[in-house]
Amino acid sequence: MSSPLVRRAIAICAVCSCLLALGCSTLKSLRNAARLRQQLIDRYHEPDINVLLRGDRYLVIAFVNSPLNNKDQIDRARRAQDAATFALKNFAVVNQINTVAVSFVASEGRLFVRKTRSLGFFVFDKNGLALNTSGTSEDPSRPVAHFNPARNETDVSITRLQLEGDMNHGIALVPHFTFKGNVHDANRIAPDSVVFDFASYADRKTFPASARLDILGDGLAVFSGTATLLTPQDSGSEDSTAQFLTTQIPFAQFAKIGQAREVKLKLGSKDFVLSRQDIDGLRAMSDYVPGPRE
Repeated sequence: MSSPLVRRAIAICAVCSCLLALGCSTLKSLRNAARLRQQLIDRYHEPDINVLLRGDRYLVIAFVNSPLNNKDQIDRARRAQDAATFALKNFAVVNQINTVAVSFVASEGRLFVRKTRSLGFFVFDKNGLALNTSGTSEDPSRPVAHFNPARNETDVSITRLQLEGDMNHGIALVPHFTFKGNVHDANRIAPDSVVFDFASYADRKTFPASARLDILGDGLAVFSGTATLLTPQDSGSEDSTAQFLTTQIPFAQFAKIGQAREVKLKLGSKDFVLSRQDIDGLRAMSDYVPGPRE
C-alpha cells in the first residue's frame, strides 16, 4: 500500500492539470521541461509541443495542431501512450513523477485572440499504465475510480472542486480515498477516512499556518478539525506562492456531506458554499462503497 504522503501528493498534483496556462515553478523545472520538449520534437518531428511540470509530480505534454488531430482517437491514444512511456524513460526527474497527462489541442487565431479546442486527453500513472483511455476531458467534479490489481486497491478521487477563482488564482479542493478490492466486489469495505486536500494559488501566500476546517450540511455541523499546511518541501512548491493543506474526514461524516442539500465550508478565514454539482460529485464518491450513513 502506498503511504498517505504519496497518495496525498498524487491528489494534490491532480489539482495542477491546467494544460496550457501554468508554467514551471523553478529554473530547474524549466530546464528539465525544455530538454524533454526538444526530445519529443526530435522524436515526432512536430514543432508545437508544450511540456509543463508542476511541483515535480505532474507532467503534462500537449501536442498543439498535431497532424494526428485529423486522425481518429485510436491514433491519438497510441501516440499518447508512446509519448508517456518515452517521457518516463527519459525525463530528468522521472523518479519523482506520479502522473503524466498527454493532450491534443487544436488552436487557431492570431496574437491574443485565439480559439483552442481539446481533441484528446489521456492520463497515465508513474509506470505508464493508462488511467483514462477515453481521450475525453472529464468533468473535474465527477469522481474517477482506478483499480490497482498489484495492490488489490481502488483509488477514488475527484480531480478538483473549484471553491474560489480559477486554476491560476483561486482555491480548489481535491477529495480522495482508497479501499481494498474492486468496485465490483460485493464485500468491499468503506475506508476509515477520506482525505481532503486544498490547493491555493495566489499572488501571495493565503494561509499563514494550518487552518481550522468546519463543514456544515443543511446548517448542522458535519465535521470540525484542522487542515494541516504542508511544507513547501512536502508539496513540491518551493519558490512558489502556492500552498497546500490536508486533513482526513471519517467516512461516515464524509457520506453525510453528499446527502445534504446545502454544504458550507469554512477554511481559516475563507467561507465557501458548494454547488449542487459539487455535492452530487461527493455523494457519487461515497456511493462507490457501502458504509455507515449515520
